[in-house]
Amino acid sequence: MTASGRALLRSAAGSLGQVGPAPFPFSVRLVSAARASYGLALLCAPGPMITAVAGAPVSGRVLAVARVLGGRQLAQGMICGLAPVRELVEAGVAADGLHGASMLVLAGAEPRLRRALLAETVIAAALAAAAAVSLHRQPGVAGRASRSASQGSR
Repeated sequence: MTASGRALLRSAAGSLGQVGPAPFPFSVRLVSAARASYGLALLCAPGPMITAVAGAPVSGRVLAVARVLGGRQLAQGMICGLAPVRELVEAGVAADGLHGASMLVLAGAEPRLRRALLAETVIAAALAAAAAVSLHRQPGVAGRASRSASQGSR
């Protein structure tokens, strides 16, 4: 593991054990809860969700991929909700951007699933935007280095 990866994990672990108010607004935790709920729904019942949007039953392969993506959403929501470290939330925003872009490309290649893939693109963009706005609406919330400096001056 790289030094920056270890530092990020230490920062996240530190925020889990912190005492006092959370360093991020309620909205970060709300977005994380919504993401985790969506991931859980995809993990548990992808068929009805995708069929409702696609308009037709989907293959077992599509359901398996949806479950994997649901697991990622659930894990990301739980991690960012329990340890809302700026760098983790920003990494999640980047993952959502990449996910949305890949769904957009697939929508062009899979006409039968186009509606479901475009819906997933919109969901990824909405979750990314909500997380990004939550990070930037909180005055005084800084990255790991600024928090460490301010804690050291106490």
